[in-house]
Amino acid sequence: MTALDKRPGAFLKFFFKVPVWMYKIGFGGFEKLIGAQWMLVTHMGRKSGKQYDSMVDVMDYDKATDTYYIEAAYGTRADWVRNIQASPNFAARVGRRKFTARAMPLSNENTADMLVKFYRAKPAYTRSVMAMVGIKFNGEEDLRALAPKLMLLAVHPESK
Repeated sequence: MTALDKRPGAFLKFFFKVPVWMYKIGFGGFEKLIGAQWMLVTHMGRKSGKQYDSMVDVMDYDKATDTYYIEAAYGTRADWVRNIQASPNFAARVGRRKFTARAMPLSNENTADMLVKFYRAKPAYTRSVMAMVGIKFNGEEDLRALAPKLMLLAVHPESK
């Protein structure tokens, strides 16, 4: 089974919360030490109305369009994804930058291109993140084949 088939267990849920806690105590941006960039997504529960925080990988940032590209390891099964689909405006933080944002899913073709671009830039990180959620691949063609099963989002800061 992979992340595409099941939700994270207790250990992974705890593991995914550690970066959230680090951001909240003022260590946002520490992930650059391991060659990553993360986004803290603060969203409202679609049923509870409570505020939740989730940390996601920033796969790319297009400065010209001020667009962040993020991944949802558990796709549409992830609560945070379902929450932002129900309530599209959410708070985001990348390093010390805080903003209100909206996210749009990428097409399968754009997802495939982004996966390959990210893999070329960070092959070891890509393999380790995918392995953590139970996904193994043998190269760029495998990544392209996975694209329809994964969800990548384009996050656009809202203008003030």
